[in-house]
Amino acid sequence: MRGASSLFMPRPRRSWRGPGELLTFALYFLCAVLLVLSRIGHGMIADARDRFVDLTAPLLEAASAPVIVGRHVLARGRSYADLFGELDRLREENEQLKQWEWRAKLLEHKVAHLRSLLNAVDEPALQYATGSVIADARGPFLRSALINLGRDNGVRIGYAVINGDGLVGRTVDAGASVTRVLLLNDLNSRIPVLVGPAGVRALASGDNSAELRLDFLPDGASLYPGDEVYTSGSDGVLPRGLRVGVVMGSPGAFRVHPHAELSSLDFVSVLFFDTPALATTDPPVASATRALSATPESVSAPAPTPTPAPRPTAANDPLTTGGAVKHVGAEAQQ
Repeated sequence: MRGASSLFMPRPRRSWRGPGELLTFALYFLCAVLLVLSRIGHGMIADARDRFVDLTAPLLEAASAPVIVGRHVLARGRSYADLFGELDRLREENEQLKQWEWRAKLLEHKVAHLRSLLNAVDEPALQYATGSVIADARGPFLRSALINLGRDNGVRIGYAVINGDGLVGRTVDAGASVTRVLLLNDLNSRIPVLVGPAGVRALASGDNSAELRLDFLPDGASLYPGDEVYTSGSDGVLPRGLRVGVVMGSPGAFRVHPHAELSSLDFVSVLFFDTPALATTDPPVASATRALSATPESVSAPAPTPTPAPRPTAANDPLTTGGAVKHVGAEAQQ
């Protein structure tokens, strides 16, 4: 009976006198009050909130310091753990490089021996000068740039201009300290090139667009998108082997995408490649330099230098001749 009666007895009501329950209720109440106060735009409340934030900021910073330190320690530990794997990779790569170095030295020795047997002449090293682009001219019929290099730096007309990506153009006008460069995509630019592994000869022509045309391709030429295009040097002005771009498009409409970003040039280098063809385009003895502008100017023919008239002599002076004739006539009459 006692067990049955205990089942129907009412349970005692919970008491709020426990310290944990009182603390939980106080925190909930404080959160509710702070939430309500945060929505009130009163000036006093805003000032009190700012002061409270200022007071608690050092506490929060001190509390977050161990977390930040622990995060840095974990990151440092992970980096140290990765360093062991990186060291193993570098050791293996170093061994491979030593093998390639040995092979390269062996090949250099073989090439030097074969060149000595063939009595081959070494190609001269190309000198160059580096400058920056100070102005560019763009229009429907113009793609050129001005660089801060001139004849004082050894630049001549016809030199190749490159940057870190490939060929940019060639010099077409040179002043004392400024040179105008005709870019690859200019309408007047024509460069003989070799295309692909087979070295198909063609002409890379500019049409003022971002890509170049491939003209005068031989019939049945095997070209594929992605083939490298480089200068052939058959014009006798540009050196052979300068990177121009890659082939893109489809058969019958192949174009060349230049490696160099011609629309945003910054620093370029001028290659000093002197050839006999430059003797006709730019003689070594340069004329009087003039200021260059961003747009090309029409070069007018120089005015003919007036030749001085011959000074009269006793043989061709009309006065002397006439006097001599009169004197001879007088003697004949006598």
